[in-house]
Amino acid sequence: MTPRMLKQTLEEWSREVHVPADLADRALRRRSRLRLTRFAGAVSCAAVVAAVALLVPLVVAPRFAPPVDTGGSPVVPVQPYRQTTPAQDVLADTENSPPETMIAAGRVAVSAYFTWRWHTDAERRLFDRTWYLLDPVTSRYEKTEWGWVDVAPGLRWAAVLEKDLPVRRIGIFDMETRQVRAWVPVDHPVGGVVWSPDGTRLVATAYDGSPDLDRTSVDERRCPATAAATPENPGRPPFQMISTSRTGYYVVDAATATAGDFHAVDPCLTDNSNVRRDFRWSDDGTLVQERSAVVRRPDAFYDLDGRPHDAPDGYVLTESQAGVSPDGTLLAGRDGMPTKVTELSTGKVVGRQQVLQLRAWADDRRLVALGCAGTCGSEFHNGLVLVSVDGRTTVPLSAYRKNSQQPEAWEPMFTLR
Repeated sequence: MTPRMLKQTLEEWSREVHVPADLADRALRRRSRLRLTRFAGAVSCAAVVAAVALLVPLVVAPRFAPPVDTGGSPVVPVQPYRQTTPAQDVLADTENSPPETMIAAGRVAVSAYFTWRWHTDAERRLFDRTWYLLDPVTSRYEKTEWGWVDVAPGLRWAAVLEKDLPVRRIGIFDMETRQVRAWVPVDHPVGGVVWSPDGTRLVATAYDGSPDLDRTSVDERRCPATAAATPENPGRPPFQMISTSRTGYYVVDAATATAGDFHAVDPCLTDNSNVRRDFRWSDDGTLVQERSAVVRRPDAFYDLDGRPHDAPDGYVLTESQAGVSPDGTLLAGRDGMPTKVTELSTGKVVGRQQVLQLRAWADDRRLVALGCAGTCGSEFHNGLVLVSVDGRTTVPLSAYRKNSQQPEAWEPMFTLR
């Protein structure tokens, strides 16, 4: 039994124990009746006090202890993630929406999810997330107070940001002990963090304002029509863009809990009209990537020193969240029922699926997808399903959301386990 599991068991026992208010008096009276020696009485009293002291903290201890800034550059025992044989078991929660227990299929799990609502703050309209993070010990989701969460492959570490984004420090959170292991300070406030594919680094996107403002609350600054065509990206055709509050990015080393140099980015060097424009990693973890918001337009890439870069070898333009299969042979198609999967080398359609979106590959022959309830009377009445590439087998993974476009709906995050 691990220390975490032992502590959890003691907590459960403590909640079942009723400690009488006069427990110490009873012990002293019993000592007198039995004519114990003074020494024995002292030991008995000390034991009672120790027992009460042990039980009381267990009863009142919060599940999420407040993070403590340890200062300096603490070492975090992260290890490079290596994909092993995918787990074949399927874990579903079809009774609760949002889910309460772990959802997983094959190599992926719902590591976290958020519910959302619109929040008005000082005449601004903000997209407000409430995050729920998987506890890998209990296999349950727990509500958090974080403003942003991303989970590393392996489900051991999470990168967290406090509320009121952007913020000036990044937390590296131990999902087993439920404590922040280290804080990483940054000079430029950040509003989003994403783990590298090997789970050893983070790319943190910096903003000079909230990345979650509604477009109607943003003072739109028009960029020159030719801003997208630069010497570094001569192939990108000019078009009208809107400036963003995004200022650049950091690359963070998780093991040493240190951020590298800040890399400024031109707020007009993007074709994404969203306010939140977080960077992520290329599939091979060698470059920083920005997803294009324009269908069939290649993504933009930067090296780790902030310079624009060509796409990495083997780059495939994808139109879905799932992208390329683990073995590199199949490509998940764009959103919209029915979806399709094609053979990457030939473009041949190898299967169609009666689902709305293909979200993640469970293995080489199955995908986690967003499916409609019933006969799909409403595309917004949907939930997670496991579907085979040929579309013949569908297994529900979650309860169906009544309306995914309404406030308090939940949105999943998928992570390799």
